[in-house]
Amino acid sequence: MEWYTAAERFTEALASSDPTPGGGAAAAQTGAMGCALLLMAIGTTLKRKTIEPQVKIHLETSLRRLGSLKNQLKSYVKQDGEAYAAYLTAKHIPKEDSSREPTLQTALQLAAQVPADTAATAVQILKELEIIKQDIAPIIQADVACAKHLLQAAIRCAVENIQANKMFIKQPEIVAKLDKQIQIFLKSC
Repeated sequence: MEWYTAAERFTEALASSDPTPGGGAAAAQTGAMGCALLLMAIGTTLKRKTIEPQVKIHLETSLRRLGSLKNQLKSYVKQDGEAYAAYLTAKHIPKEDSSREPTLQTALQLAAQVPADTAATAVQILKELEIIKQDIAPIIQADVACAKHLLQAAIRCAVENIQANKMFIKQPEIVAKLDKQIQIFLKSC
């Protein structure tokens, strides 16, 4: 499969009338794309013959760390859909069933947690980007800037999804925790 057919399939899935993938999955995929661009910039820089040994070691360490973070973001694409499916399952429990509300609250918390994890991971990547950007080859700096924009967009979209779920969560301590996280996430943008 050509690389662009996978992007086309995901885009068309987003455009469908199905509720998944939705904004949370899009946020995670956007973050993964931002991280992937940064990985490409590092890989391109590492191929240069003029790279200093200490810079090479530093970038290789970042490459490994960022590869792991990219994989985390990719996993959140699927987890977001699973969280929404859990919410739909909880919504179908009869209202008179005493397990409905606790199950619904658990599902809502998960539906808020996945985008919170997405945003937290994107924040980590942004921090790494700021540390290494001066070591990236000048020819590829535009891709580093694009990576930063994508990561910031992922954070903002994740926050929107946290907010959408948070409004239905009835535990004040969880809402307060999510509010604190949101403030931290938005400061990074």
